[in-house]
Amino acid sequence: MSFLTIPCQENLFTTIKPSRNSDEEDEEEEEDDAENVRLIPRCSPVPRKRGSSIHDETAEYMRIHQALSAGKRVSFADTTGGDLVDVKEFVAFDSDDESERWDEERAKYRRPDQEPTYHVQPEFNSPTGGALLQAVRRSKVEVEKLSSVEGEPLAVTGTVRVLNISFHKAVYIRSTMDNWTTYFDHPAEYVQGSCDGDTDQFSFKLSFSPPFITHGSRIEFVVRYETSDGDFWANNSSMNYVVTLLLTYEDDSAQSNADTQQIKGILRPPKAYR
Repeated sequence: MSFLTIPCQENLFTTIKPSRNSDEEDEEEEEDDAENVRLIPRCSPVPRKRGSSIHDETAEYMRIHQALSAGKRVSFADTTGGDLVDVKEFVAFDSDDESERWDEERAKYRRPDQEPTYHVQPEFNSPTGGALLQAVRRSKVEVEKLSSVEGEPLAVTGTVRVLNISFHKAVYIRSTMDNWTTYFDHPAEYVQGSCDGDTDQFSFKLSFSPPFITHGSRIEFVVRYETSDGDFWANNSSMNYVVTLLLTYEDDSAQSNADTQQIKGILRPPKAYR
Protein backbone atom coordinates (compact mmCIF):
# COMPACT_ATOMS: atom_id res chain seq x y z
CA MET A 1 0.00 0.00 0.00
CA SER A 2 1.48 3.35 -1.05
CA PHE A 3 1.09 6.59 0.84
CA LEU A 4 1.18 10.13 -0.41
CA THR A 5 4.33 11.92 0.60
CA ILE A 6 4.46 15.63 1.31
CA PRO A 7 7.39 17.23 -0.49
CA CYS A 8 9.98 19.02 1.52
CA GLN A 9 9.03 22.63 2.15
CA GLU A 10 12.63 23.75 2.48
CA ASN A 11 13.91 26.48 0.12
CA LEU A 12 10.39 27.04 -1.29
CA PHE A 13 10.15 30.56 0.10
CA THR A 14 12.47 33.56 0.20
CA THR A 15 12.57 36.03 3.05
CA ILE A 16 12.42 39.75 2.25
CA LYS A 17 13.17 42.52 4.70
CA PRO A 18 12.50 46.18 4.12
CA SER A 19 15.62 48.36 3.79
CA ARG A 20 16.48 50.66 6.70
CA ASN A 21 19.25 52.98 7.78
CA SER A 22 22.28 51.52 9.56
CA ASP A 23 21.48 53.28 12.87
CA GLU A 24 17.96 51.94 13.01
CA GLU A 25 19.04 48.40 12.15
CA ASP A 26 20.99 47.92 15.38
CA GLU A 27 18.24 49.15 17.65
CA GLU A 28 15.24 47.46 16.12
CA GLU A 29 16.80 44.36 14.63
CA GLU A 30 15.18 41.90 16.99
CA GLU A 31 11.70 43.44 16.73
CA ASP A 32 11.82 43.65 12.94
CA ASP A 33 12.91 40.06 12.61
CA ALA A 34 9.66 38.94 14.18
CA GLU A 35 7.27 41.44 12.66
CA ASN A 36 8.45 42.67 9.23
CA VAL A 37 9.81 39.54 7.64
CA ARG A 38 7.71 38.48 4.61
CA LEU A 39 7.84 35.16 2.85
CA ILE A 40 7.25 34.97 -0.90
CA PRO A 41 7.44 31.96 -3.22
CA ARG A 42 10.56 31.70 -5.35
CA CYS A 43 8.42 31.67 -8.50
CA SER A 44 6.80 35.01 -7.70
CA PRO A 45 8.11 38.08 -9.53
CA VAL A 46 10.14 40.51 -7.51
CA PRO A 47 8.34 43.85 -7.23
CA ARG A 48 9.94 46.44 -9.48
CA LYS A 49 10.84 49.79 -8.05
CA ARG A 50 8.68 52.55 -9.47
CA GLY A 51 10.30 55.26 -11.51
CA SER A 52 10.81 58.75 -10.29
CA SER A 53 7.97 60.04 -12.50
CA ILE A 54 5.16 58.87 -14.77
CA HIS A 55 7.25 59.99 -17.74
CA ASP A 56 9.97 57.48 -16.86
CA GLU A 57 7.44 54.67 -16.52
CA THR A 58 5.85 55.52 -19.89
CA ALA A 59 9.27 55.63 -21.56
CA GLU A 60 10.15 52.27 -20.09
CA TYR A 61 6.85 50.75 -21.26
CA MET A 62 7.35 52.05 -24.79
CA ARG A 63 10.90 50.71 -24.88
CA ILE A 64 9.76 47.23 -23.87
CA HIS A 65 6.80 47.33 -26.32
CA GLN A 66 9.02 48.32 -29.23
CA ALA A 67 11.58 45.69 -28.37
CA LEU A 68 8.92 42.95 -28.33
CA SER A 69 7.18 43.99 -31.57
CA ALA A 70 10.21 45.10 -33.59
CA GLY A 71 10.87 41.80 -35.32
CA LYS A 72 7.28 40.56 -35.73
CA ARG A 73 5.47 40.59 -39.06
CA VAL A 74 2.28 38.73 -39.96
CA SER A 75 1.38 37.87 -43.55
CA PHE A 76 -1.38 35.74 -45.07
CA ALA A 77 -1.17 33.52 -48.10
CA ASP A 78 -3.72 31.90 -50.35
CA THR A 79 -3.99 28.20 -51.16
CA THR A 80 -1.16 28.43 -53.70
CA GLY A 81 1.19 30.29 -51.42
CA GLY A 82 0.75 33.69 -53.04
CA ASP A 83 0.00 36.92 -51.24
CA LEU A 84 -3.61 37.71 -50.54
CA VAL A 85 -3.03 41.43 -50.92
CA ASP A 86 -1.66 43.03 -54.07
CA VAL A 87 -0.54 46.59 -53.52
CA LYS A 88 -0.40 48.94 -56.49
CA GLU A 89 0.71 52.51 -56.45
CA PHE A 90 -0.82 55.11 -58.76
CA VAL A 91 1.07 58.23 -59.65
CA ALA A 92 -0.88 61.43 -60.31
CA PHE A 93 -0.50 63.11 -63.69
CA ASP A 94 1.78 65.91 -62.68
CA SER A 95 3.79 66.19 -65.87
CA ASP A 96 2.71 67.11 -69.37
CA ASP A 97 3.96 63.80 -70.78
CA GLU A 98 1.74 61.79 -68.48
CA SER A 99 -1.26 63.96 -69.34
CA GLU A 100 -0.64 63.44 -73.05
CA ARG A 101 -0.47 59.67 -72.59
CA TRP A 102 -3.78 59.76 -70.71
CA ASP A 103 -5.40 61.79 -73.51
CA GLU A 104 -4.17 59.25 -76.06
CA GLU A 105 -5.63 56.33 -74.12
CA ARG A 106 -8.95 58.12 -73.67
CA ALA A 107 -9.11 58.97 -77.38
CA LYS A 108 -9.01 55.25 -78.24
CA TYR A 109 -12.40 54.67 -76.63
CA ARG A 110 -14.05 58.01 -77.35
CA ARG A 111 -16.76 58.20 -79.98
CA PRO A 112 -15.73 60.42 -82.86
CA ASP A 113 -17.38 63.80 -82.78
CA GLN A 114 -20.45 63.73 -85.00
CA GLU A 115 -23.96 65.02 -84.90
CA PRO A 116 -26.54 62.47 -83.74
CA THR A 117 -29.89 61.93 -85.36
CA TYR A 118 -32.82 62.56 -82.99
CA HIS A 119 -36.06 60.67 -83.10
CA VAL A 120 -39.04 61.29 -80.81
CA GLN A 121 -41.06 58.14 -80.11
CA PRO A 122 -44.44 58.09 -78.33
CA GLU A 123 -44.82 55.29 -75.78
CA PHE A 124 -48.62 55.05 -76.01
CA ASN A 125 -51.33 54.41 -78.55
CA SER A 126 -54.08 56.98 -79.02
CA PRO A 127 -57.60 55.78 -79.78
CA THR A 128 -59.03 56.52 -83.21
CA GLY A 129 -62.41 56.64 -84.87
CA GLY A 130 -65.30 55.47 -82.74
CA ALA A 131 -62.99 54.53 -79.84
CA LEU A 132 -61.76 58.11 -79.63
CA LEU A 133 -65.31 59.48 -79.53
CA GLN A 134 -66.26 57.04 -76.78
CA ALA A 135 -63.19 57.99 -74.72
CA VAL A 136 -64.00 61.70 -75.08
CA ARG A 137 -67.61 61.19 -73.99
CA ARG A 138 -66.46 59.10 -71.01
CA SER A 139 -63.50 61.25 -69.78
CA LYS A 140 -64.47 64.59 -71.42
CA VAL A 141 -60.86 64.91 -72.75
CA GLU A 142 -58.46 62.64 -74.66
CA VAL A 143 -55.15 62.93 -76.56
CA GLU A 144 -55.96 62.43 -80.21
CA LYS A 145 -52.55 62.13 -81.91
CA LEU A 146 -48.83 63.04 -81.75
CA SER A 147 -46.47 63.84 -84.60
CA SER A 148 -42.93 65.10 -85.13
CA VAL A 149 -42.13 68.70 -86.09
CA GLU A 150 -40.31 69.32 -89.35
CA GLY A 151 -37.00 71.09 -88.77
CA GLU A 152 -37.24 70.58 -84.98
CA PRO A 153 -36.01 67.06 -84.16
CA LEU A 154 -36.36 67.61 -80.39
CA ALA A 155 -39.99 68.72 -80.56
CA VAL A 156 -43.31 66.95 -80.83
CA THR A 157 -46.74 68.36 -81.50
CA GLY A 158 -50.11 66.88 -80.59
CA THR A 159 -53.83 67.46 -80.57
CA VAL A 160 -56.38 67.01 -77.80
CA ARG A 161 -60.08 66.33 -78.37
CA VAL A 162 -62.49 67.62 -75.68
CA LEU A 163 -66.20 67.30 -75.16
CA ASN A 164 -68.04 70.56 -75.82
CA ILE A 165 -69.81 70.93 -72.48
CA SER A 166 -69.07 74.62 -71.92
CA PHE A 167 -68.47 77.68 -74.04
CA HIS A 168 -65.64 78.90 -71.81
CA LYS A 169 -62.97 76.25 -71.73
CA ALA A 170 -59.18 75.91 -71.50
CA VAL A 171 -56.73 73.03 -71.92
CA TYR A 172 -53.30 72.74 -70.24
CA ILE A 173 -50.52 70.19 -70.75
CA ARG A 174 -48.68 69.42 -67.52
CA SER A 175 -45.28 67.90 -68.40
CA THR A 176 -42.06 66.88 -66.65
CA MET A 177 -38.64 65.66 -67.73
CA ASP A 178 -37.26 64.71 -64.28
CA ASN A 179 -39.88 62.25 -63.01
CA TRP A 180 -42.12 64.97 -61.54
CA THR A 181 -39.45 66.62 -59.43
CA THR A 182 -40.43 69.72 -61.38
CA TYR A 183 -43.23 70.25 -63.89
CA PHE A 184 -44.69 72.95 -66.13
CA ASP A 185 -48.21 73.73 -67.33
CA HIS A 186 -48.30 74.58 -71.05
CA PRO A 187 -51.52 76.15 -72.37
CA ALA A 188 -52.91 74.46 -75.47
CA GLU A 189 -54.32 76.53 -78.35
CA TYR A 190 -57.79 76.17 -79.73
CA VAL A 191 -57.88 74.90 -83.31
CA GLN A 192 -60.11 77.20 -85.33
CA GLY A 193 -62.92 75.45 -87.20
CA SER A 194 -62.46 72.16 -85.29
CA CYS A 195 -65.86 72.15 -83.60
CA ASP A 196 -68.10 69.39 -84.95
CA GLY A 197 -71.00 70.08 -82.60
CA ASP A 198 -70.06 67.63 -79.84
CA THR A 199 -66.27 68.06 -79.57
CA ASP A 200 -63.53 70.69 -79.94
CA GLN A 201 -59.86 70.33 -80.72
CA PHE A 202 -56.79 71.91 -79.09
CA SER A 203 -53.14 71.69 -80.17
CA PHE A 204 -49.92 71.74 -78.12
CA LYS A 205 -46.16 71.44 -78.57
CA LEU A 206 -43.52 69.91 -76.30
CA SER A 207 -39.74 70.02 -76.72
CA PHE A 208 -36.73 68.33 -75.14
CA SER A 209 -34.16 70.74 -73.71
CA PRO A 210 -30.71 70.40 -72.07
CA PRO A 211 -29.67 68.55 -70.06
CA PHE A 212 -32.46 66.16 -71.07
CA ILE A 213 -31.33 65.54 -74.63
CA THR A 214 -29.51 62.24 -74.15
CA HIS A 215 -30.59 58.85 -75.45
CA GLY A 216 -33.54 57.57 -73.47
CA SER A 217 -34.67 60.93 -72.08
CA ARG A 218 -38.41 61.04 -71.41
CA ILE A 219 -41.22 63.57 -71.29
CA GLU A 220 -44.23 62.57 -69.23
CA PHE A 221 -47.39 64.61 -69.48
CA VAL A 222 -51.07 64.69 -68.59
CA VAL A 223 -53.91 66.86 -69.87
CA ARG A 224 -56.12 69.14 -67.77
CA TYR A 225 -59.43 70.36 -69.22
CA GLU A 226 -60.92 73.37 -67.42
CA THR A 227 -64.62 74.17 -67.85
CA SER A 228 -67.35 75.99 -65.95
CA ASP A 229 -68.59 72.56 -64.84
CA GLY A 230 -65.21 71.60 -63.32
CA ASP A 231 -61.78 70.24 -64.25
CA PHE A 232 -61.24 66.97 -66.11
CA TRP A 233 -57.98 65.04 -66.55
CA ALA A 234 -56.58 62.64 -69.15
CA ASN A 235 -53.59 60.52 -68.01
CA ASN A 236 -53.54 57.44 -70.23
CA SER A 237 -55.41 55.24 -67.73
CA SER A 238 -53.22 56.43 -64.81
CA MET A 239 -49.98 55.57 -66.66
CA ASN A 240 -49.33 59.09 -68.03
CA TYR A 241 -48.45 59.89 -71.61
CA VAL A 242 -44.75 59.28 -72.30
CA VAL A 243 -42.51 60.42 -75.15
CA THR A 244 -38.94 59.03 -75.43
CA LEU A 245 -35.98 60.61 -77.20
CA LEU A 246 -33.82 58.24 -79.26
CA LEU A 247 -30.36 59.05 -80.64
CA THR A 248 -28.70 57.27 -83.55
CA TYR A 249 -25.36 57.74 -85.31
CA GLU A 250 -24.32 57.02 -88.87
CA ASP A 251 -21.71 54.51 -87.71
CA ASP A 252 -24.34 52.63 -85.72
CA SER A 253 -26.73 52.38 -88.67
CA ALA A 254 -23.91 51.37 -91.04
CA GLN A 255 -22.73 48.67 -88.64
CA SER A 256 -26.28 47.43 -88.21
CA ASN A 257 -26.74 47.17 -91.98
CA ALA A 258 -23.41 45.37 -92.33
CA ASP A 259 -24.35 42.86 -89.65
CA THR A 260 -27.70 42.27 -91.33
CA GLN A 261 -26.04 41.66 -94.71
CA GLN A 262 -23.55 39.29 -93.13
CA ILE A 263 -26.31 37.30 -91.48
CA LYS A 264 -28.21 37.09 -94.73
CA GLY A 265 -25.04 35.95 -96.52
CA ILE A 266 -24.48 32.91 -94.32
CA LEU A 267 -28.08 31.70 -94.54
CA ARG A 268 -28.74 29.12 -97.20
CA PRO A 269 -31.93 29.22 -99.25
CA PRO A 270 -34.47 26.57 -98.32
CA LYS A 271 -34.50 23.44 -100.35
CA ALA A 272 -37.48 22.56 -102.49
CA TYR A 273 -38.93 19.23 -101.57
CA ARG A 274 -41.08 17.31 -104.01
